[in-house]
Amino acid sequence: MVNITGIYSRYFTTLKVSDKAGNQYVFPNEPLMSIGLSKTIVETATVGKERKGTVKEYICTEDYSINIKGVCVNEAEPETYPAEQVAELKRMFEINDSLEVVSNPFLELFEIRNIVFKDIQFDEMAGEQGLQKFTIIAVSDQDFYADLSERESNLKSLL
Repeated sequence: MVNITGIYSRYFTTLKVSDKAGNQYVFPNEPLMSIGLSKTIVETATVGKERKGTVKEYICTEDYSINIKGVCVNEAEPETYPAEQVAELKRMFEINDSLEVVSNPFLELFEIRNIVFKDIQFDEMAGEQGLQKFTIIAVSDQDFYADLSERESNLKSLL
């Protein structure tokens, strides 16, 4: 199987999300976001001396991969460590469910309305006591509904 990367883009914007209880969270300082999209393709070798290449079979399009990078800073006291913003990011990451995207025109362009956090990293900031870089890796999420009409159609074709 091969993943083929498709769309890739970067954009600065305000990002606001909400948990299932309705609590809203705003990412600090308009983070930089990049989005990627991959397809899963199965490649099968062809047989024969004169044939070259492979047969490609499309399996699925994966979830969007979302990379969120930003910097926490206490604007009122730039020399003070931004502990509240870091704690807010930590609280968001500890939510083990999808978060609804409340406000973000960039994600809306790709019809991404829910995201799930997979990874968070707080990078070192040598010599910068009032700043904290962060990187969050997330994936898009959408509600899954079983399609009963498709199931019934498949059952009828077997009979």
